[in-house]
This record gives sequence, C-alpha cells and structure tokens, in this order.
Amino acid sequence: MIKALKNPQLLRLWFGQASSSVGDEIYRVGLTWFAVGLMGANTGYLTAGQTASLMLLSFIGGKWADRWQPIKTLVSVDLIRAAIVIIPVAISYFTEVPMAVLWGMALSLSALSAFFDPAVQSIIPTLAKDKELMHSTNGLMSTTIRMARMVGPAIVGLLSAFIPMIHFFTIDAITFIVSAYCVYSLKKHVPEHPPAHHQQSMIDAITSGFKKVRQIPGMSYVFFSRAVTAGTWNLALVIGFALLVHQMTNGDAKSFGLVMASYGVGNFAGALYFGNRPRPRSEFLMYSGYMWLGLGFVCIGVAPTIPLVMIAAAAGGFSGPMNDLAFIDMAQQKFEVKDLTKVFRLRMAVESAATLLCTVTSPWLIKHTSIRAVIIGCGVTWILSGVFGFVLAPQKETIIQQ
Repeated sequence: MIKALKNPQLLRLWFGQASSSVGDEIYRVGLTWFAVGLMGANTGYLTAGQTASLMLLSFIGGKWADRWQPIKTLVSVDLIRAAIVIIPVAISYFTEVPMAVLWGMALSLSALSAFFDPAVQSIIPTLAKDKELMHSTNGLMSTTIRMARMVGPAIVGLLSAFIPMIHFFTIDAITFIVSAYCVYSLKKHVPEHPPAHHQQSMIDAITSGFKKVRQIPGMSYVFFSRAVTAGTWNLALVIGFALLVHQMTNGDAKSFGLVMASYGVGNFAGALYFGNRPRPRSEFLMYSGYMWLGLGFVCIGVAPTIPLVMIAAAAGGFSGPMNDLAFIDMAQQKFEVKDLTKVFRLRMAVESAATLLCTVTSPWLIKHTSIRAVIIGCGVTWILSGVFGFVLAPQKETIIQQ
C-alpha cells in the first residue's frame, strides 16, 4: 500500500477519504448519543431509516448521477454534507436540537452516500494506471476505513471531556470540506466523460446496473451473494453479538466492548495483510472469505465463554477484507470505467435491501429460535454462499479492457 501513497494523486485522494472516514465515525458516535437520549430503545428505527434511504437513492439515484462527472459529484456531495451536518450545531446555540432535525440529517447523509461512494470507486482506475497499483489503492482505502472505525471512537473518548458532544458534528463538517478540497485538486487528472444526451427513464435508471451485471458471466451470482451475506452479516454482528453477550454476561457492557474490539482488531489486521498482497484470483479470494467468516460466526454461536467468542470474532473479522477487496478488484477489472458508478450503486442497493429485510425480521427469528441459532444460521448461510460460488464461478475470467 506504500506504493499507492507514493503516487501524488492517490495520496491526495487517500488523505481526503481518510479524514472524511474518521469524521464519519465521530459523527456516528455523536448521532447515536443524541438519538439514545431522545429515543431510548427505539434508536434502532433510526438505523433502519438510514438503511432504507440509502437503498432508495441507490436504486433511483442513477437517473441523475449518471449525467454527472465524478469529480463534480464528489465535491458537490462533500459540500452539501458539510452544510447539512452543521445545521444541528447552529440550532444548538438557540435551543435543544429536536429529534426531527437529527432524523433529517441522518437520512440525508445516508442517502447522499449513494452518490459519493460509487463515484470514488469510479475514479480509482483512472488515477491508478496499472492493475497492481489499483489493487494497492483498493487495499489502502479498505485499511483506512477499518482504521477509522478504531480511531474515530477513540477521538470521541479523548475530546468528550473538553468539547460539547454537538461539536463532533462540527468536526465532521470540517472533514467533509477537507475531502472536497482534496478531490477538487484532482480535477485535471481525471478526464471528463461526455454525459449521456438521451433522456433516461426512471425504469432505465433502476435497471441499468442489473443489465451491466448480467452481461458478465458469474456476476449475477456475485451480486446475489453480496446481498445475502450483507444482510446476514448485519443480523449476526450488529444485532446478534450484542444480544448474545448480554445473554451470556447478564448485561456486561465491558464484555460487549471487548468482543466488538476483537472483531475490529481482526478486521484491521486482515486489511493490512490482504491489502499488501497480490490478489490475482478475485473469485477464489471472495468465496474463500465467505466460508472463513461463516465458520467464524458458527464458532461464535457455539462458544461457551466470552474469551472463546472473542477469539472466534477476531478470526472471523480477519476475513472481512477478503470479501470486500476481492469484489472491488473484480468490479474494476470486469467493467468499463464509465459503468462503475452503476455497478457500485447497484451493490449498495441490493446490500441495503437485504440488510433492511434481515433487521426488520430479526425479532421474529430470535423469538421463534434463539440468538445462538440465528448467529449459527447466518454463519451457515455464508459458508453455503461460498460453496455455491465455487460451483457457479466461470472457468475463465471476463475482463473489460479499459
């Protein structure tokens, strides 16, 4: 990944995304803190709302996003997000921030991710001129996101004694501005693609990503498996871990923190390892990652003690980057640059739809089985997704020449 940082353009892109990623984690902690104070146990509905808004804009946003240039999209979205996140800060000087404002901010920022994240992925192949450098950049970005998940909450812990919680939103706004500046400085290095002159219907906007995916052998199953594994990952990790630890320890928050930290450390270590290695066989890496993480979930579901849960969580977390990096590598090699925003937007749409379905049905599943059975079931689903992936993977990779 050091090779990617030696490239001046990639260094600027990385610095902007690194600062924004840390700001996002700080924002999430601040939002959760305020939401818990105002909504209590109903805070989960806010998460569901964010997932729904991301899903909706991922499906229908292509009608507008496909007409925009990536650099203009990134800069505009960053500045809009900075303006949105500063609104509750301004309101706090006059009165308490109402829940409606937090809802509006949360849903808006989540929806804007449907435009921002695919645009970032679409300019990486342009800045990274060869396959090796592109893989290094993907590894760097993946590692940075996972590092931010540890650094962001730590910053909150250090600064919360000195600044009001509301100003963590201010910090997030500053990171958006830094990101916008870094991206704007790349303008002359990213050629503009001619916009489509035909009027795209809403149906075409929704189905365009599906059509591109169906043209590449094996990619339909890739997207199906990404949706299934994303939904069950959120069910097992976000909901299942908390309930399992609560059940095993009678509500010991420290044990829950240790389990989540174990998963995070394993995740970060996996990003460092796989991000700095050649990844010539994307399908093999991704489906192997499915099976490894699935095995980790099964071990967590049967683990009798918290230390064993922590070990299984760290082992499973290590495989997370195998799935994500392999998918990004695969998409950037198999699709034309001009189609990458459609492809990554479709990924966000199907993954958020599956996540919404799994989180909404989770109370029924847990009530009629058990939390351990749900986690084990999620693990088995991951394992089977990997097995079927190996069976259905095409013998030869199809690569679009950029």
